[in-house]
Amino acid sequence: MRLLLFLLVIAAFVFLLLATQPANYNQDVSLRLPFVALSVTGPLLAWVAGSLGVGFLLGYLGALPGRFGAAARARRAEKQLASAETATASSVSAARADASAARADATSANRRAAMDASETQSLADEVARRTAERRNVPPGV
Repeated sequence: MRLLLFLLVIAAFVFLLLATQPANYNQDVSLRLPFVALSVTGPLLAWVAGSLGVGFLLGYLGALPGRFGAAARARRAEKQLASAETATASSVSAARADASAARADATSANRRAAMDASETQSLADEVARRTAERRNVPPGV
């Protein structure tokens, strides 16, 4: 596509050089419109410049619908991105809240486990002490 555009620009430049040759300054070109008794006459250079201007205008007008469509697509994409960012931010905050709650639960579970371990150890010590006392008591007493 770019190559075609480049070739069109080169062709327009060559035609412009040919039209602006000194021999063409004095040549008049006439345009006779059908079904009307009207004839327009002007120099060749004016016709070439006018044709170039009309071509640029038609090209610009032909590109306008694409620009409007692209702008609408860009607005829709920005809205989707904003809603996705909002959803992501809310899910991230929810995940952080869940993680902090899980951390708090783990901390309390660790404290309970430590308390249970110390209680279990004290019970085991008590059982060992009582067992040792029974072994030192003579039989039949």
